[in-house]
Amino acid sequence: MKLHAALGISAGDVVAFAGAGGKSGAILHVAGELAEAGMTVLTVPTTKMSLGEAQRVGSLVTSEDADELRAKVEAAFSEGNARVAAGSAMISKGRVGGVAPGIVSDLAPLADVLLVEADGSRQRPLKGTAGHEPALPEASTLVVAVGNVDALGSTVDEEHVHRPALFSELTGVGAGQSITARAFARALVQGSLANVPAAARAAALITGVEPGRTMSDASVISRELWRFGTKRVVLTSIPKNPPARVWIP
Repeated sequence: MKLHAALGISAGDVVAFAGAGGKSGAILHVAGELAEAGMTVLTVPTTKMSLGEAQRVGSLVTSEDADELRAKVEAAFSEGNARVAAGSAMISKGRVGGVAPGIVSDLAPLADVLLVEADGSRQRPLKGTAGHEPALPEASTLVVAVGNVDALGSTVDEEHVHRPALFSELTGVGAGQSITARAFARALVQGSLANVPAAARAAALITGVEPGRTMSDASVISRELWRFGTKRVVLTSIPKNPPARVWIP
């Protein structure tokens, strides 16, 4: 099964990915699938993105001027690139600066699908979402909350959770305690999916899943997500070694 199909992504979508534990890998994989299907794909961060990731996504263009950025994106597609990444500027530590969420609606018509990296997680499997996160464009048609199954049963600390204090405040699971399936689901639904635009769809993507114990763990998390009202749940082996596998529980 293709990941973009499982998530329900099709031409015309503006898809914002938020959360932790495989978000970048999911974006890269979806971009590749869509390009193989003959679609053009534009990827933008609304916060920031690593330079390496942006370059893997596609031809990279940057500008702090919205009109100039649009022109550069159009030029990149006209040169035959199926995948383009766009940011505001190069910033410190090898990162590409994000574009303002409001600019996304102007960029969306330039590609068949626009993918948005809407927050960061410092490569942790789960995160506590701050009040200003994720930076979701109003133009979003689908918001995907991401979390890695490896976080289940781990302790709430800096190693396993980005912003553990915020995670504890949201879920009620304190520092040093084990992350339950309900807490995992709550972090996604009431964190990453808390401010989904009214017209947008919502989905949850559980990463790091393989047949066996992690599949069983992901099934338990899926049931909690359903109880919170998130009906579209997808499981994937990303970011583990390829080939990526995808399941719908």
